Amino acid sequence: RMNEFEHAKVYWSPSTTAHIVYGAILDKFVLLNGATYFGLPLTDETGVPGYYGRKSEFQKATIYWSSPTGANEVRGEIRNKWLAVGGPARFGLPTSDELDTGVSNGKYNAFQYVNIYFSPSTDTHEVHGAIRDKYLTPEPGGAGGHLGPLGLPTTDEYYAGASTFKNDFEHGNITWTSAGGTQISF
Repeated sequence: RMNEFEHAKVYWSPSTTAHIVYGAILDKFVLLNGATYFGLPLTDETGVPGYYGRKSEFQKATIYWSSPTGANEVRGEIRNKWLAVGGPARFGLPTSDELDTGVSNGKYNAFQYVNIYFSPSTDTHEVHGAIRDKYLTPEPGGAGGHLGPLGLPTTDEYYAGASTFKNDFEHGNITWTSAGGTQISF
């Protein structure tokens, strides 16, 4: 059941109990046909520790809001990965909803300090820091992101020894060293 108020809606079911949704989170929820797409709310809107942000948990997604990022949803494998690698405390809030990559049946979310990609063939991986910057920079200076020649990530960033960090992609890798910065290899 749902009761609508001037600036909020309260949803109730026997399994989820009653929870209020309002403001920008409610606007995003309604825009994306939330009750059908995300299920019912599992929590009232709460703060995000360490941020002047807010969030509401739903059965199949979480919608986060802050003044700099707006309201954006995170769900499924991408939400699971983001939370597993540190969530907002490490990588900030989402700056996009989950979007199609246009390749390999993939999806991605952009966050303040990381992008997380999922596809059935590559699984779920994060790209952050200087490697993300190089990956997202248009060619010829960068890799052109997921539509560029590297394709989607196939690993998270990992330590490759001797002050070297690396992400592998479908068709190459990006390496970062403190001495040499970022390098793309195909």
